[in-house]
This record gives sequence, C-alpha cells and structure tokens, in this order.
Amino acid sequence: MKNWRRFVLMKKVFCFIMLIAMFSTVLIGCKPGVTEESNESLDDITSTISKDGYTDENGKYVSSLEVKDWEGRNFNILLMGPKAGTYQSEDFTTESVLYGDLLNDAVAQRNAKIEETYNVKIVPIRSDTVDADIRNDVTADTGAFDAVMPYLPACAKYAQEGYLYDLTELENIDLSAPWWDQNANEAFSVGNKLYFTTGDITILNKVCTPSILFNKAMIDDYNLDNPYELVNKNEWTFDKMVEMAKAITTVNVPEDPTSKENTYGMLAAYGNALQFYGGAGETLCGKDADDKPYLTIGSEKSISVAQKILSTLQEGNWVVNHEDFPDKNWDTSFATFLEGRALFRPSAFSATTKARQRSEIEFGILPTPLFDEAQEDYKSYSGTGQIAGLAIPISCPDIDFSSYMVEVCAAEAKNTITPAYYDVNLKYRDARDDESVEMLDIIFDNIVYDVGEVYNFGKVRGLLGDLMTNNSTNIASELEAIQSAVQTEIDQTIANYEDN
Repeated sequence: MKNWRRFVLMKKVFCFIMLIAMFSTVLIGCKPGVTEESNESLDDITSTISKDGYTDENGKYVSSLEVKDWEGRNFNILLMGPKAGTYQSEDFTTESVLYGDLLNDAVAQRNAKIEETYNVKIVPIRSDTVDADIRNDVTADTGAFDAVMPYLPACAKYAQEGYLYDLTELENIDLSAPWWDQNANEAFSVGNKLYFTTGDITILNKVCTPSILFNKAMIDDYNLDNPYELVNKNEWTFDKMVEMAKAITTVNVPEDPTSKENTYGMLAAYGNALQFYGGAGETLCGKDADDKPYLTIGSEKSISVAQKILSTLQEGNWVVNHEDFPDKNWDTSFATFLEGRALFRPSAFSATTKARQRSEIEFGILPTPLFDEAQEDYKSYSGTGQIAGLAIPISCPDIDFSSYMVEVCAAEAKNTITPAYYDVNLKYRDARDDESVEMLDIIFDNIVYDVGEVYNFGKVRGLLGDLMTNNSTNIASELEAIQSAVQTEIDQTIANYEDN
C-alpha cells in the first residue's frame, strides 16, 4: 500500500510538471502572424527548423511549410457532434467532459498558436448529421468545409464516390511526417492513392486502441501469475489468459449476469473475437505489391486461429459478454468489472479513463495477448468504426489553404493534444502502476490497421462477430457465403480509385 501511495504522489507531481511545461507556452510560445510590420522575417522563422525537418531547436514539432499570413481567413472543419457521445470529436473544441480541462487547455493552446502564427480563425463545426452534411456540400458544391473528420469507414465510402482529394497529390501535406500515422497511411491506401488518414490531429485513434484491463486484487487473491512478467517474457498468450480467467470463475446464478454471486474470468463483447484474431497477427485483408487489397482470411493458419478463438470464447461460462445482459447497456455490463466481479476486460482506452473516474478498483493494463509463444510481437488490432479520419472534400473553396491548415494543425497537435492525452491522461492519470506505463508503450508501438476492416469489403468486418452471435465456429461456411461479395467489392474499390 505504501508503494501504491508513493506511485500516486509521483504521478501528481509529474502531472503538475507536465502541465506547466505544456501550457506555459501559451504565454511565451506563440509567434504573431507575419505582417509588414513584423520585425521577424520568414527566413528567421523557418531557419529554426532542425535538420530532420520536423522539429525546431527546442525539440518542438513544426511543419516545414513557409509561414504565411492568411489575412484572418476562417478554417472551417466539420467534426462529429455530441450525439456521438464518448466518440465525438473533441480535437478542435474546448468543451470536453470526459477529459475536462486537460484536453480543453491543450486544444486551446494549439488553436491559439495556429491562429496567431498564421493569422487565421479556427472554426470547428460540430454536427450530428456529418454524413448528410458532407454529401450535400459536395453535390451542391457549396464549399462550406475546408476539411472534414468523419469516422474512418465513412471516409472509405466518400473516397470511392470521388468526394475527396488524394492526399498524396497535395504538396502542403507531408504524409511521412511523424504527426501522421504511418500504419494508417499504409493500410488505408489503395493503388498508392490515399484519400484519408489519421494521426495526431485526433485523439480518437488512441482512444480506440485496444488493450486488456485486469483486476490486480484478483491476481493476488487467487495466487495467479504476474501478468506484467508474462508480457515481458513473451508468455502472455491467449491460452494463458483463458487459463487464468477460468481459475477464478464462479457462476452461481447463470440466468442473471448482474448477480453479485457471479464472478467471471472475462467481461467481453462479441466484437472482441476480432480483437483477439488481429492480436494473433492475422488480418481480414492484405495488399499486394501494387497496393491492391486481397482477402487473407481463409488461409489454413487464419482459419485455425479464428476457430480456436471462437470455440474458446463460446465454451463454458468463464466469459460473460455484453450481449448477455438483458438491457444491453454498456454501463450495466461494465459495472461487472468495476465492482470486482471480472478478472479481465478487453477495452478501448475510453473505458480505461471511465474505470479510473468511476471506481477505486486497482486495475492494470495489458496488451492483447499473443496467440502463442511462437508469435514474435504483440499486436494492437485497432477497429476503425469510431476513429475520426482526416479528409479534404473536393468542394473545399481553396485546396492550397485547406491542405496547409491541415498540416500545421496536425503538427502542432503533436506538441499539445497528443501529450495531454497520452503522456498525462493515460500514463499519469489512468495508469495505476509503473508497469502499466510500460505496457502502454508496447500497446501503442504495435498498432495495426486492416484494410479489410476499414473498407468492410462484403461485410467481412462482421464475420467473426456474426459467428459469435450465432454461437457458431463454422467459419469456413460463413466465409464461403460472403467470399464472392468480398471479391466483388474489392474489385469495385480498385476500379473506383483508378477512375478518380
């Protein structure tokens, strides 16, 4: 307990130091817009960029674009609105409830820096009808938005319909820069064209990264192996997780998953089957040498992996799924973990923040397990359904302005929004021990996106979830039923990109 209190104290001190370091630049770090009266020339400003092209002499990330005075122009960016709940876009607004002043101050700092440096006004447009807004804007060519941030699967649809600019053709956007997610760039492109991506411009790509939460007290009470040591020895496998989960399971009232007399090895959801499948290093689709997608699930290994995951998750009562709860309410099912009645809980990091805010439970954070010890690296298979993408509609009034603003906003977000969320919120608020901090680096260093998951060719994304719903492991039959549709949609997507 003394070690725990010492850790909490250290976190508070570190948070204070981090916040001072991050936000003091609001007062001293913002350069005014370049005007005729400015004593500082453009050469003086750009000469401070380091040799790597991405940081200044103070180690701050900075775009290599020449600083321009945009004469007070509005930068209108469309964002997911309040009805999206936990997964609304809070990357340009200062009204976050879940993350509070920490994120709000970081956004305010980034916005102020951009507005003062480039003489612009950032205008976030929050909407609960983003799809209709984008379609109406493009078809009517109204030019209402300079950039848009819908969820990634929606971006994939707009790209095929010819609604978006190919980011690879925009000189102002450096897709190799560290503020763009290189794994996303690689996964989302088709035929070497990239119409949308993600990165430091949003926190949702980090919020939606998968992990495994575990109840630390249960590990001690049942004398189970230390999960952190298992991870470090590459012995944290799917089988080991199941073994530990079954060891603590006691279900006295099977008809009522909310009963206090039940203790489960894992609280999950049907969709977690895909997380474990991707964590095993498998994908739904891959890409060939010409950057064109093809179906990968269906190989002998992928079928074997999927069948084992499905059969294990469906056998016995060691796992209770969200879908098993009568009201299908996430708060109701999540309470099973928060009340100490489940050992493991596969989670996005939005749930980690809520666990810290809503309970005193001492939990740890782990990566998705290896399939077996022969697997070399842990994989964080990221579902894209609620991750904000970044795209520029062809109806934008000025593509030079849009692409310029997207680039500088993303670069400055890496100095402000990302450290606020990752370094402070996750590492020194949500994490409850030093080992969890180490686990976070493993998790985020191994994020994987799947071209088949984001484009959802032939509804392949729901393949494993549908089998879970039907309590079936017959993946070969289910795959055969959709294989033709998958290939048809892959071919159509390739054709659409070639025609754009």
